[in-house]
Amino acid sequence: MKTIEQFNEMIQTLPVLLSKLQSSPTIDRENLQGIPICGIYVFYENQEPIYVGRSDRLKQRLLEHGQPSSVPNSATFAFNLAKDKAETKGFDNPVFTRATVQTIPEHRDLFLEAKRRVAAMKLRVVEVVGSVDQTVFEVYAALALKTTRYNSFENH
Repeated sequence: MKTIEQFNEMIQTLPVLLSKLQSSPTIDRENLQGIPICGIYVFYENQEPIYVGRSDRLKQRLLEHGQPSSVPNSATFAFNLAKDKAETKGFDNPVFTRATVQTIPEHRDLFLEAKRRVAAMKLRVVEVVGSVDQTVFEVYAALALKTTRYNSFENH
């Protein structure tokens, strides 16, 4: 468990971690050799950061986001992209839920399209160990990189 002093020390490291993340090389989902086991990742589209995530099993997690077989709870970024697309197409957004993605063909198609889109994105990763450190840095990075369109941090 972190003490308030440890938390304050962690806060001081956030800009350094962000710089390290932003200066790390971009990679493809097909080239995940050598990435850390745990940490923070950012999806980039057209060289712009679009989504920040965290995991204690980075390689598997990054693959899940774009696998055709992934369900909404394991491909949350793709689900958020699909939900956004549903809104722009005029679908009734409150009806676009994790459950309807599995049962309504139009929703399923948008979700599959979003998973293909995610699979084509570039990534950056940085090692961050510990769930508290990951949680705090994920929020910090999402705010700093302005990815809150898809990083809503809402419960589901």
